[in-house]
Amino acid sequence: MLHGLLCSAPACDVLLPFLDVFAPFLGACDPNAVLAARKVPLRGALLSRLAYASKTTPPPAPMDPTHPFPDLPPEIIIQIFEATARASCDGAYAISLVCRWARDIALLHLFATVVHRSKPSFSVTLSSGQRQPSRSRPTGPLKQGHLVRNLWTESTGVAQPSAEEDILRVCPNVETLALMSSSLRALWQALQARAAASRKERRAPDDAFLHRLRSITLITHTFRYDWHFLVGAQLYDGSQLLHNITHLRILDMKVSSFCPHNLLPNLTHLALPYLDLGNNFEQDVLRLPNGVLEHRSLKMIVLTVEEEKWLTNPWYKIARYPGKNTASPREAFRTLAQWAQQRDDRLYVVLSPRTGVDPCHEWVDAARGGISLWDAAAEARANDSHGAGLPPSYPKTARR
Repeated sequence: MLHGLLCSAPACDVLLPFLDVFAPFLGACDPNAVLAARKVPLRGALLSRLAYASKTTPPPAPMDPTHPFPDLPPEIIIQIFEATARASCDGAYAISLVCRWARDIALLHLFATVVHRSKPSFSVTLSSGQRQPSRSRPTGPLKQGHLVRNLWTESTGVAQPSAEEDILRVCPNVETLALMSSSLRALWQALQARAAASRKERRAPDDAFLHRLRSITLITHTFRYDWHFLVGAQLYDGSQLLHNITHLRILDMKVSSFCPHNLLPNLTHLALPYLDLGNNFEQDVLRLPNGVLEHRSLKMIVLTVEEEKWLTNPWYKIARYPGKNTASPREAFRTLAQWAQQRDDRLYVVLSPRTGVDPCHEWVDAARGGISLWDAAAEARANDSHGAGLPPSYPKTARR
C-alpha cells in the first residue's frame, strides 16, 4: 500500500515534510543522504529516504522483491495521513486519491471548510441585453454536506435564494456560517424545509440540523427586517436558533448601521467595521450601534479597521487632531486602540482585512486553524503590538 502511495506524485509532494517527524519509524536518516535528496525532485528524495531506511534497518524477514520499501504499522500510516490532510487542503486532496480508506480520512478535512459562490443562471450583456448560455443548477444534493463545519455562501449578480437554501439544507452540522444578509431568509427556509420533509415522511425531525451553529459572519450590511424570519425560530431540541449564536461579525455597515445584537441574548463576541460607523476622533466620541455597550453577555467587542482605508483615506487620519501625537499610521493606530480601551475594556481594535487580503480568504484561514479575529485582537493587546506591519509614514499617494 505504501508503495502505491509513493507512486502518486501529489502524495509524495505533501508527505515529504512529515517524514522527518516519523523518521524514527523509518530508520535513522543519514544527514548527507538527506541533503543530497533535497537536490533531486521530491519523489526521488522520498524514495531515497525510504531506500536508505531499508538498508540501515535490517528487515525481520527477507525482503520481497516486489515490495522494496519497508512495511509500516497501519497506525503510523494513519497518523501521517491525518497530519498531512490537516496541514493543508492540497494535502487532504492528495491523500484522498490514494485509496478508499485513505479518502475517508481526507474527506473530514477536505470538506470541513467550504466556500460556495453561486452565479446567476444567466447573464445579460450591457450592450445588447442578449442572454448568454444558461448555467444549470446542480440537481443532486451534495454528498459530503454533513462533513461541512465552516461554510461561506455568497451569491454574485442576481441572488438565487433557492440555490443557497439547497446548500444550507445539506449542511446540517455547520458551526461557522458566513452569508449575505439577504440570505438569512434562505436559512429560515432551509429550517422549514427540513421540518416539512420530516412531517411528510412521518419521522422525527433531524435534531442535528443547525444545532451546532454558533458563529455568523455577515458579508453585507443588514437591516432589521432581514432578521424577522429567524426571530423565534426553534430547533428540534426546543432551543431558539438565534439564542445559540455567540459570535457575530459584520463586514460592511456603510449603508446601514443596524446591528442585531439585541436579538442575540447569548452573544459574547461582536466585530464591527469601525470606519463605517462614522467615528471621529476630533470630537472624542465613539459611535456604536445603540445598546452595544449595554449588552450584558458581551465579553469582546472588536472594531475592525481596513488597512487600505487607514493608509489612504484622509478622513480616517488623526495626525492633525489636537492632543494626539500620531505622526505615523502606526502610532495613530496605537492611539486608537488605547483610546477605545479607555472607554470600555471590552473594546479591541484590529487591522482587518489587511491590504491585498480578501475577507473571504481571511475567514477561510481562520476556519482551517489559523489565528482567528478574536485571538488576533487579544494577542495584539497582550503584546502591545497594535499597528504591527503598518509603515512608519503615510504613503505619498494618499489623498489629501
